Amino acid sequence: MLKVDCRLYSGGNMSKQIYKWEENEQELEDYIVSVFERMLKNDNLKNFKIEKNHIEIGQGGFKHKFDVFYEVKIAGVSIKAAIECKYYNKRITEEMVRDFKSKLNECNNITGFILATKSYNAGAKKFADFNNIKLITDDQLPNIPGLLLLHTACAVPDSSVHGDPFWTIMRVTKDGKNTGSYYSLNGDEFNMLEIIVHERYRPIFLFISKKTAERALEADGAKDCAVFGVSRQQLKWICILSQVFKCELLISSVLSLDSNGCLFAVKHSYGEILAEYDLE
Repeated sequence: MLKVDCRLYSGGNMSKQIYKWEENEQELEDYIVSVFERMLKNDNLKNFKIEKNHIEIGQGGFKHKFDVFYEVKIAGVSIKAAIECKYYNKRITEEMVRDFKSKLNECNNITGFILATKSYNAGAKKFADFNNIKLITDDQLPNIPGLLLLHTACAVPDSSVHGDPFWTIMRVTKDGKNTGSYYSLNGDEFNMLEIIVHERYRPIFLFISKKTAERALEADGAKDCAVFGVSRQQLKWICILSQVFKCELLISSVLSLDSNGCLFAVKHSYGEILAEYDLE
């Protein structure tokens, strides 16, 4: 097991009968808007809008109404999502998902979510998965902004990227493709493609040297991982995602492990990294 010396740099429950919006005496759509506004404010994400009963103009000039619509612009990229709420107290069927998909097809680049507190049948799940529509519970609503960021190609390091300014360790498939899961050493990982965020210690390690990352991986002994370069653009996205998913960013600035085989890493905040590398 690889020892890690991490130091701080100082500078849904589907069966419940009473839902959170009912406890707060809110309409469902208003509750979702309040959740997003609170979260986005806390995570310092700017240039966003969240609307209920949003009208989107689709192909051919036809209007399409979405229960809740969310849009955020980051680094010049517009990310949109539509949340279907009307079926929250019903078991989701394939027909419901198909109806929602038909609206999404008429509009450009909108990720679809359906609030499913009463479960769903096998056909609905299969059709939703095939069409990249997420069936979520009310407990998962706060994770939507972070999940949307993950759908952008620049969020996950690619094998063709040279590390500037960092390198990181990722889980890979049998044929060497990046799974999108950051390896946190000692068998732990931070899977940024999951919807449900588990409350556990899961940092993302960044290395100033590819060889240092390779030494750390060799000492750790994990076989299904590889070292990937992190570009400046990807670093910005990683910083934003660390805020959304509440994970730590640990930077190893030394070129080798110590005499005891321990990796020295320092924890830095979201703001420190953005400022240091002029990413704001």
